[in-house]
Amino acid sequence: MSESEGYAHLFDNGGMMMSQSGTMSMATGSTWGGGGTVNWSASLQTQGYVRQEWSRKFGLKYFTSAEFQQDLDAVCDRMGVGTAAIEHNKTNQVLLEGARKLGWSAKAVPQNTGGEAHNCGYCTLGCGSCGKKGPTETFLPDAAEAGARFIEGFECAEVTFTQSAGGQRIATGVRGRWTARDAAGNTVGPGRTTRDLHILAPRVIVSTGSIATPVLLKRSGLTNTHIGRHLHLHPVSMIGAVWDTDVRPWEGPILTSVVNEFENLSGDGYGAKLEATTMLPGLFLPAFPWRSGQHTKAFAATMRRMTGYISLARDRYGGSIAPTPDDPSRAQITYETHASDKQHILHGLLRLAELLYVAGAREIHSTLPTLPPFIRPSASSQPSNTTLTPITSPSLNDTAFQTWLSAFEATGGPTRFASAHQMGSCRMGTAEWNSAVDEKGRVWGCEGLWVCDASVFPSASGVNPMITNMGIARGIARSVVEEWRASSGGKQEEKAKL
Repeated sequence: MSESEGYAHLFDNGGMMMSQSGTMSMATGSTWGGGGTVNWSASLQTQGYVRQEWSRKFGLKYFTSAEFQQDLDAVCDRMGVGTAAIEHNKTNQVLLEGARKLGWSAKAVPQNTGGEAHNCGYCTLGCGSCGKKGPTETFLPDAAEAGARFIEGFECAEVTFTQSAGGQRIATGVRGRWTARDAAGNTVGPGRTTRDLHILAPRVIVSTGSIATPVLLKRSGLTNTHIGRHLHLHPVSMIGAVWDTDVRPWEGPILTSVVNEFENLSGDGYGAKLEATTMLPGLFLPAFPWRSGQHTKAFAATMRRMTGYISLARDRYGGSIAPTPDDPSRAQITYETHASDKQHILHGLLRLAELLYVAGAREIHSTLPTLPPFIRPSASSQPSNTTLTPITSPSLNDTAFQTWLSAFEATGGPTRFASAHQMGSCRMGTAEWNSAVDEKGRVWGCEGLWVCDASVFPSASGVNPMITNMGIARGIARSVVEEWRASSGGKQEEKAKL
């Protein structure tokens, strides 16, 4: 990992890619099944106002068509997406109950768990029980049964092309290096066999994610100026609460509820969502400021009584990605969290603090080093003639809490953010001058080359992007099949099968 102001250098360390870009930390799955393996089962469909934006602003009528809805429903059906079997843990119960007490809109988040309860708090690291019906349990086995072949250990260096008589690029395959496992079956040991491979194919579909896809296309010699531009994220900041009793927050499902009351603060589809976050200690605790060794030990010991939440913004302006000048295999990211996104995140954090207070939290912790945590006054700290307000029915008007909340707002909010959702770096559009790929995922200026991942999003999805991504992928896959069937080769192969 390397860090510089305004830039991020990403590399694949075999399990998770992390980067820091001045004020933004990004994590992206690098494993079998990609982000669908290391996400939190959240299976939210693309919302209407986003679909309308993509249709009207970008001219992509597919997103307001019946076909797109059918694609979304089909992927949800295959993974058994639903809410009936959810068993909310303390973290998510608080979010729903606090929102109810404040009159805010909140709902359960559908889970891709095959219609069964799935109380795994470790899905950030991949689901050991296979209860989460992600790509490794559904679409990848389906592909294998249909005849797909997979190569483990292959690092793609470039897409290869030939040229037509008219000068058009025609994709012919991919070139890269394959590395075998060692004698003990490990992927990191010495003496591993390597081999350069050139895989020939009549059609090439790039699906390496919003970080790697634009780098691969540029490395392959493509020069469309929209490749690598329009990178969109969902910046988040975190808040934590301490309760009177043990809640063991790393147990139970991670994200089964969302407060969507504030998702349209701007009036045109931009705002903040309030969600639960992973409570794995190694991922949750480092988000909070170091004050001293003694404080950190005490804080870690308190975690068994804590719950954690994020304020998530749908970013408006985005950033860009390009190969690093000294190493084209690595990505250099330029991204700055815009002031409007920061304000939306701060608004969400303040509302989360209110929600936690009315839900009865004993302490509320922000990630700001300059802001002390709110600690609910105890009976011993009250004047002798004062009766402590019962923790079961607190009021937002309580003086001590309002004083702390005002201090929180006066800070201007956090200056460091994180994102696990990367989108849009090879966005769809109606022409080569406004996009990297067309509505069917075909790369402009090429034949036989498609992009089929979240990099084709026209802008940020505003929800956890898995279902949107899979729905779009299904639509692109259908167009590839239709084009193949329309070709002479497809017709001849179908005739031969008959």
